[in-house]
Amino acid sequence: MLSSLLLQITTFLTSLGLGEWFGAGAGSPEAMSRALPTTADPQVLLLSNEIDSWMAQPEQTVSNMPFHLYQVLNALNGSDTEVDADDPDRAFTGAGNFCVSCNILSNMVIGYSRLGGPIDIMANFLVKICFIIGYRSIPVCRGIINQDKERLEYILRNSNSDADEVCALMLGNQGCGSFRRAPWNVVIPPSDFFTKNPTESLQRDGYSRAVHTLPEQEENVRDSLKVIKQQLDRQHAGPQTTTAGGRGGDDSSGKKVLKVLHLTDPHFDPDYLVGANAVCDAPMCCNADSGPIKSPKDAAGKWGDYRNCDSPRWLLQHMLHHIIENHPDIDYVLCTGDLVPHHIWKISRKDNLAIMRQVTNLVTGFFPDIPMFGAVGNHESFPRDSFPPPEVPEVWSKFGVQWLYDAVAEQWEKMMKMPTPSSARFGGYYSILARPGLRIISINTNYCYRFNWWLLYKSVDPGLVLRWLVSELQQAEVRGELVHIIGHVPPYYNDCYMQWAHQFSRIVTRYASIIKGQFYGHSHLDEFRVHYDVDAPDKPIGIQYITPNNGPFHNLNPSYRIFYIDGDYPETTRNVLDHETWVMNLTHANKYDNPYWYKLYSARQDLQLPSLEPQHWDQLVKKMASDPELFNKYYRYQVQDSDNYYTNRVCGAKCHRRTLCTLVEGDKLLPRKCPPKV
Repeated sequence: MLSSLLLQITTFLTSLGLGEWFGAGAGSPEAMSRALPTTADPQVLLLSNEIDSWMAQPEQTVSNMPFHLYQVLNALNGSDTEVDADDPDRAFTGAGNFCVSCNILSNMVIGYSRLGGPIDIMANFLVKICFIIGYRSIPVCRGIINQDKERLEYILRNSNSDADEVCALMLGNQGCGSFRRAPWNVVIPPSDFFTKNPTESLQRDGYSRAVHTLPEQEENVRDSLKVIKQQLDRQHAGPQTTTAGGRGGDDSSGKKVLKVLHLTDPHFDPDYLVGANAVCDAPMCCNADSGPIKSPKDAAGKWGDYRNCDSPRWLLQHMLHHIIENHPDIDYVLCTGDLVPHHIWKISRKDNLAIMRQVTNLVTGFFPDIPMFGAVGNHESFPRDSFPPPEVPEVWSKFGVQWLYDAVAEQWEKMMKMPTPSSARFGGYYSILARPGLRIISINTNYCYRFNWWLLYKSVDPGLVLRWLVSELQQAEVRGELVHIIGHVPPYYNDCYMQWAHQFSRIVTRYASIIKGQFYGHSHLDEFRVHYDVDAPDKPIGIQYITPNNGPFHNLNPSYRIFYIDGDYPETTRNVLDHETWVMNLTHANKYDNPYWYKLYSARQDLQLPSLEPQHWDQLVKKMASDPELFNKYYRYQVQDSDNYYTNRVCGAKCHRRTLCTLVEGDKLLPRKCPPKV
């Protein structure tokens, strides 16, 4: 497996890249004849000149790399950085000199782009550095860089983003500052607004594509509601009181407890090859093009691999077969995205769509009569992690992902067995009445994802998803409905930028009485986050449940989650009553060719929770701070009983503190629960 440091270094360098490997190769006459644009920053000027000199060499190697350039890249090599190996999808970690190097390189790329200079030298430089320091594969480096060329160039030339913002967005949770723009607020109606203003109302339709950027600050609630109403188009998605099909579709069923399956992050790899190299020079291995194996232990296992490999088809089939055999009473299914593999350097729109269809067909084939509710993952887009704001016409016309939203809308319709609301085609989010009185709201949290470069262009409620969420929750409150929210990136996860997460926190505070559950994926770990009232930060008001991934990427056992929800009867609370996680030990499966799924734990029984109410999760965190045995049990559950994590690693004092603080400090703009150590 490639070290996570190499992954972080490479992703940083290449995600700034703007060009092709071929066309103006290193050392070519075209490349040698150009110098990088100058800058007033003497540090950047010095480095630019060294890059120009180095790229003019017939061959670029570490041995002939100029001194100051070598210093910057050596800092990026992380001698003073700490790697958080618990974050499998993370791109960056760093502190100290790492952040300085990030700032210098970002300044170079930003200045170069805005001066309108040719991008060949910078592109070739970044690919070369990627090859020397990171992935020893030209196709990998070229593929990653080429994806970012057009969108990053547009963003840098049409925004006021600077190097500090770039590094804070990418590395803010690792000591490189905070990504903060001017303060902004989503306008939220007070609880008595519609009582005092009975003529105000909201419609539940989809958004129109032909809208313009909304003003960043509305002056009052009524104006905000009018703006929202102006965004709604006239295409109704079907009667909004319709309940999704499936078991127990009406109150007459009287089912006291609902059984809900949560699937997330399967990362299906149709090219998985048993025996292929599992320790290749690429972000993901176990494919025919992963290179030769150097020893038998490097070969990919049949049922998946703890190293950087995604899920073979037969693993997912085995999991789904086990579920229908052992849980024949599933009432509905949540599917929260990342269906495609980590082929970040060789993905395409065509391949992503094909894999998404395959996974949808696979899952619906096992659950033909059970409604399923989906959310879009960050890996579904192409380029990777690209979710431009659909409310900005000039951006959408050039970089929009209408193809993706159309595709997921069609797939969700097949899964839900009813028409998908038109908001899904606008921004990848929707609201549906899943059971009598229970509304599921699927939000596109990729708009807050800090590796979505479009945040540098528009950071104020991109996609209008938060304003739409407010309108949906307001209608649900008026109609007496209770709500479950689903999404891919958890809003309190480090990958969601803090101002967006804080606005989401404000919304949850206002509608805490009707939001009865939140369900996410993305982390690949078994986790949760505690919501606290923004006006009373010591008061727990909600929980974000983070379900572990269905596949092994990386160092994890495949898993799935079952939730038990208060059911269909007049006094139902729709609360989450309990949940259990099931896993398959990958070592055993590969050694004996005998996959075995077992229940790892039940939340109430094994974590000693009186209930799954927010106050009891809050008390659990406090108890784990002083109870090593309980914490070690939680940590084993968090990493899915993985041999590579729990058996071979120790969660020491630093890991212990970081793990617990993360659970209660999701909103970085609220007072800290874990004061910094002196």
